[in-house]
Amino acid sequence: MANRGGKESERIVLGELSALVIRSPRRTVSLQVNPDLSLVMKAPVDTPEPFLRSFFERRRSWVERHLKRMARIRDAAPIWADGGRLPFLGSELELRVLPGARAQARLADGAVVATVRDPADALAVRQAVERLYTREAARRLPPMVDDCLARASPRRFPRPELRVRTMRSRWGSCDAKACVITFNSRLLRFRPEVIDCVIMHELAHFKYRKHGPRFYGILAELCPEYEELQAELADVYLE
Repeated sequence: MANRGGKESERIVLGELSALVIRSPRRTVSLQVNPDLSLVMKAPVDTPEPFLRSFFERRRSWVERHLKRMARIRDAAPIWADGGRLPFLGSELELRVLPGARAQARLADGAVVATVRDPADALAVRQAVERLYTREAARRLPPMVDDCLARASPRRFPRPELRVRTMRSRWGSCDAKACVITFNSRLLRFRPEVIDCVIMHELAHFKYRKHGPRFYGILAELCPEYEELQAELADVYLE
């Protein structure tokens, strides 16, 4: 298989690990672990194979750690089918999928009940459940923000306008100038303490826009356990 650099792709094997090498007109070598647990090494066109092998060997412990983490995340991903388990505010709810003319989902008797035309259509089930999470987040997050504002009252944060939507690259965002905070509806996958941490994180941006020492000083004041709580966020795919 040829790439844009005109060279054929190759593989470097290191014990049980195998990385696909993609050569292109770039200046640096990088190694990435993909969600499907495959490894890809990107390199300049003329990089010698011994150099790439040495690079791979130096990064081996990093790769093995990330492969374990990726496998753990993948195993915990929701199964969008009848009988699956869905994380919700620190607990798990059973997913019940029923045939129905309208794609929708609701909370009922400690479960998420989704109706779709074809119960085997995992994408339709997921979309219905995501809409449920968005509705529930829009209902549940405002009082949580109010509680965080009360606890952070000495800092005199403004009461922001709140928005909720499904996002793929972040858990929240703050537009301090417009006084708007947007939250990812998928935050409802986490226990309330983790959600509070995200709220405090976004509130701290009203004082400092960038993630510098002063920003984290405020965050530590507002949420002393933020490092442990943010680590839980890192172990979930946004996709």
